[in-house]
This record gives sequence, C-alpha cells and structure tokens, in this order.
Amino acid sequence: MCIVFMIYTVLMGLLIPLGSGVTSVSPDGAKVLDTLTVKVKCYNTHFEEAQNSAKAFLKNDTLKMIVCANSIKVLNDQELELKFNVPFINIKKDDFIFVDLVLNNDKDGNIMQDEAIRIDRNNSIDSSINYSNNSTQSTNCADGITHTKATYIHFPNRAILNESIRNLYFHVPMWFTMMLIISISLVYSIKYLRTFNLNDDIIAVEASKVGILFGVLGLITGSIWARFTWGAWWVNDVKVNGAAVTLLIYFAYLILRNSVDDAQKRARIAAVYSIIAFTMLVLFLIIFPRMNDSLHPGNGGNPGFNKYDLDSTMRMVFYPAVIGWCLLGIWILNIRIRLNKLMNQENN
Repeated sequence: MCIVFMIYTVLMGLLIPLGSGVTSVSPDGAKVLDTLTVKVKCYNTHFEEAQNSAKAFLKNDTLKMIVCANSIKVLNDQELELKFNVPFINIKKDDFIFVDLVLNNDKDGNIMQDEAIRIDRNNSIDSSINYSNNSTQSTNCADGITHTKATYIHFPNRAILNESIRNLYFHVPMWFTMMLIISISLVYSIKYLRTFNLNDDIIAVEASKVGILFGVLGLITGSIWARFTWGAWWVNDVKVNGAAVTLLIYFAYLILRNSVDDAQKRARIAAVYSIIAFTMLVLFLIIFPRMNDSLHPGNGGNPGFNKYDLDSTMRMVFYPAVIGWCLLGIWILNIRIRLNKLMNQENN
C-alpha cells in the first residue's frame, strides 16, 4: 500500500502540468488617459490555439473599474500585445493606483496578475475638462467579461512559487511523517517509564532515529525550496531556525544514550530527555512561529496553501502524499525495530 501511494504521489506530482500564469508585463506603468500598449509574457498558455476566444482587461476592485483591451494581438503561444485606453481616474498629486491584469480564453481559463500596472496622475491633461463625463473615454465593459476555467487538470500557478510548488508533495509530508514518528517515540518513552520494559525503549530510540531521518530530509527539501523562492539556501526565519534547533536537540538525545552503559539507566534518562525534547519541538515548530513574523507559509500572517488550491487539484495529490510518506516512515521504523531486536538476541 505504501508503494502504491508513493508511486501515485511521484507520478501525479511531477507530471500534472502547472497552470497558466503571467511572467512579465511591459511596460508596467501608465498615466491617466494614456493609450497603453503592453506586451505580456506568460507560462504554459495556448494563445495561438485559443486566439478566437481571447479576452483581456484591467480591473481595480476598490474603484469598481473594468477596462477592456481595444485590441489583442497574439505574438505566439505565450506572448500577447494588448492595447488599452486608460480612463479618467481622479488621482491626487504624487499618488497612484494599481490595476490587475486579467486574461481569458477557452483553453487556459482566467489568468490573473495582481497589481500588474501602476497608473499615475497625468499632469498634462486639461483640468478644465470634465473627463469623467466624457463618453469617448468610457471603456467600462463589465457586461462583456466572461470567466471560464481551464479545460485541463493543472496545479495553480502562483508568483514566486512557480514550478517549485510541486515540493509541497515532498517537503511538507516529510515533516508530517517526522512529527508522527517522533510522537511514537514520545508515547513509548512514557510507556517505558511506566513499565520499565526495554522493548518499549527499543521502539522509542528507533522512532527517534527514523524521525531524525525525515527531519533532515525535510530540512534539505526546504532549503532547496527556499533557494528558488526566497533566493537563499537558508534564511533567518523563526520556523526554519526552530526546525534546525529541534533536530540538534534530537541528535543530542542519541549522543546522550551512547554516553551511558547500563541499559536500564540509559533507558530511563533517555525517556525523560525524550519528553523534554518533544516539548521543545512543539515550542519551536508550532508555538513560536505563530507568535512571530515568518516567511514560512501558514505562519506570521502568510497564507497557507489552501488559499492557492482553489479547485482542490493539489489536495488530490497532497493527501495521498501525506499517507504514503507516513506509511513509508512506519515501514522503515518496523524494519529497524526488528533489526534491533535480532541484534540483541545475537548478543545475548
């Protein structure tokens, strides 16, 4: 069963295409009443195939403004040239507004770039003319806007994350698995203190080792993700640093065990330390990141991935990934426990 979930995770996680997204808008600025010609570059789009259904517009939800493109020129499958008449907007001196760019066609569905273009005040216009009542400048076309979904299964395309969003199926389940296995270590450490059965100590120590393994894998995949999204292999972030400190605490657990020769004494000391270590894990990975600013998704006011997965496409891979990685961790733990017991039997 574990193998089935893992194969499904790897194949679906790597082969399902990323959705369409905007990579660049040039120029990204205009003035009130300008005729704006803008070149848009996109990713994973099908403009040539769906050019007959192509639509483009600018919008600002605060001003309830929608401005449709006067013309849409398809340069290739991933590039468009758009022309807009920027309407009159009463912008105060030294102030500006941002408008979102929305593209739409029957193949790719809606493609949106937040705050794509900045619109500034135009000091050259004649202030004596009431442009807000000039019908020739009325480019509002809300009635002609359509909203369609892409015709193919895809993962959401989000700025900065891009293709690295697939790491969600590896990095996050690894940490879930680490938390599960470390919790098993905690349970059997407490159980040992009640029964003083060395079999419980064996399970506790092997669970700690497997938990550390998945924690290290989580740090490695997280570091790779940080390089592509935050621009550095390591950043001074409360959750990232907390994860590293947590692993160091559990490495110290293994060192402590090796420093004591008597089996019962070693097991008692290790069990108490395991309880303390798990408490520190909760503090560093769950409590502290929620109390401080953090770059990490889901902490410090940053949205989690549930905001990105609007059509639940990622969930159909993410949930099996969590199950698969957790089953893999339990399978590895099972093997290590059996090996440990066999080695003890040989020594005796």
